[in-house]
Amino acid sequence: MRIYAVADIHGKPEHMESIYGILDQYQPEFMVVPGDMTHFFNWSTVLSQLDSLPVPVLAIRGNTDLKRIEPRIEKAANITLLTPTPLQVKGFSFVGTSGALPFPFANKICLNENNRLAALPSPLEPDTVLVVHVPPKGACDRVGKKIHAGSRQLARFIKAASPSLVLCGHIHEDFGVNTLHQSTVVNCAIAGPGLGAIIDLEKNAPPRVNLLQSNTPQN
Repeated sequence: MRIYAVADIHGKPEHMESIYGILDQYQPEFMVVPGDMTHFFNWSTVLSQLDSLPVPVLAIRGNTDLKRIEPRIEKAANITLLTPTPLQVKGFSFVGTSGALPFPFANKICLNENNRLAALPSPLEPDTVLVVHVPPKGACDRVGKKIHAGSRQLARFIKAASPSLVLCGHIHEDFGVNTLHQSTVVNCAIAGPGLGAIIDLEKNAPPRVNLLQSNTPQN
């Protein structure tokens, strides 16, 4: 199964234009958005655009996605908000938790991070994709190429739960792929040097990740 993972769209028209081209070129079966689809009060247009894409969209809310967008997503034909309850897609389980603080140095997914992580199943079933907004501490979470600003609690959860793949964003500048414990972590932000990632999933096999680079950084 081929998915296109892309975080931090922030409702920007230029990001949506890039997404249209990537969907056309790589023909993924699903798109996964690990948060920040919208930008606070600027949300209606981008949700309509996501709802009209030619592939289903699985998403969580990030720190710029207000809770008020959830009723709109519930009415959408093409967007599914991921939750701690596993969603089965072609033999793979997708689980997610929404929310993030707007500043990364708090090392938290959200104010009630412990409760949110406790709601996730652990250990996770094989071939599970975990979708979060903030990266875990130590993987794709560097600020200024030096400071690891991800979530310590999430890193502990990943060690215990062993998801096959972790999709995140939030820290735009550390777009990339890394391994944490036994899990592949992909920061698929489009709001920095990258354009997301095309990921091919096969049962009982490591994910194959194709990072899509932009020619000009988009800040």
